[in-house]
Amino acid sequence: MAKAPENAEKLKQLQDELRSLIAQADQLRSQIDAINAVIEDLFAASEILDYIAKEGKGKTVLVPIGAGNFIKAKIEDTSSVVMAIGGRLSIETSIEEAKKAIESRISTLERIRLDLLRKLEEVNRRINEILPKVEELARTAQA
Repeated sequence: MAKAPENAEKLKQLQDELRSLIAQADQLRSQIDAINAVIEDLFAASEILDYIAKEGKGKTVLVPIGAGNFIKAKIEDTSSVVMAIGGRLSIETSIEEAKKAIESRISTLERIRLDLLRKLEEVNRRINEILPKVEELARTAQA
């Protein structure tokens, strides 16, 4: 008869671990989604820089000024771009240097994303190991 309390305790421990793993998986997915969004923005920025370098001079563009508002502006100089470097700091650099910096950031983020995907895979593997045990212990507890 001592088996029932032991099984109940084991079931509780596995359920707690399962809840923790599911929360961890959700957090990893959120981080991966955020990184994917930044990577997409960086790719878009790189494409825009390509366009500006090749065909931008003299073109009229809409420049965001905040809160969904834009003004029209004419591109006069395509030799440089002002690039954010973090901490509200920006520098003026060539379009090629800006593209290299963007490519470097994309590469770094892709490595981080791959690491997170590996961690998510490990968590999912552990979830798939625990779930059948929880289901079995729950069935035996009901019997």
